[in-house]
Amino acid sequence: MGILTSAATAVLAACASMQSFTSARVLERPPYYDTYADFSAPQGGAVGHLPIGVDVAEMPGAGGRALLAPLLEAMNTYLDTAGWSVKLAAAASPAGAPWAYVGSGRGLQERSHVAGDSATKSVMVIRSLGPSRNWADRLRPIADRQHVSYVLAISLGPAEYYIRRLPGLTFRKELELGTGYRVPVGWLNDLGRSVPVLHLTGLLLTLDGKVLRAGAEGIMAKRRTFLGTMLSIQNALTEDDINSVLTSLRRDDLEGHPLVWQVALQNLVRQLLGAP
Repeated sequence: MGILTSAATAVLAACASMQSFTSARVLERPPYYDTYADFSAPQGGAVGHLPIGVDVAEMPGAGGRALLAPLLEAMNTYLDTAGWSVKLAAAASPAGAPWAYVGSGRGLQERSHVAGDSATKSVMVIRSLGPSRNWADRLRPIADRQHVSYVLAISLGPAEYYIRRLPGLTFRKELELGTGYRVPVGWLNDLGRSVPVLHLTGLLLTLDGKVLRAGAEGIMAKRRTFLGTMLSIQNALTEDDINSVLTSLRRDDLEGHPLVWQVALQNLVRQLLGAP
């Protein structure tokens, strides 16, 4: 009986820690988002947010977290004071946390270890991983105490996006980084090759851990050098890149020339909440 009880306990513990993927979807053009099941824009329920963290699936080491720390601090201060959502009093554990992938089809196959049609490797795709039951159970009392009905989980990290040729009789190419944000590509890159980018990913969750909506907003792109093709994607980012994003990279196409990362965060939250 003791053996059976132990086995049953082990099975229950394993089930509580399990996570499930949504199906992957090809993204033809930005905005880079997907909606799941019975999603509708939150009405009458407060939305909370967890601290923005490093995408540990893309930057698992301490070096990546240290590199992004100044930008994360600025982003969290901005999000906490923007008034779009309620800052939750404590962060849920990263173990069993939800995850959103937006980027190249090839990159998704490498990260999720799922074999796929070679035709899907050179496209932009989105796929989400729901949280484990343990993760959701730890989050619920935190959200309940602050009368929150939905939760935003946002991460910062590297990815790979694809270059597209501008329509018409032109040889110009551009990189579509996110909602209303396109940057021209002046360097020589094959249209079928990916470009390293820094982006924000996010998910809107119910308190029981259901993923309602997920997506991403790109912030900056890196020129892929010959040497860069042999390095992991996270190694393409440097301290100078992060300093540039933090202080000088701006959206000159918008009134007031706001910082790119601020616009990306605004768009991410707005899109996840289904705001017009």
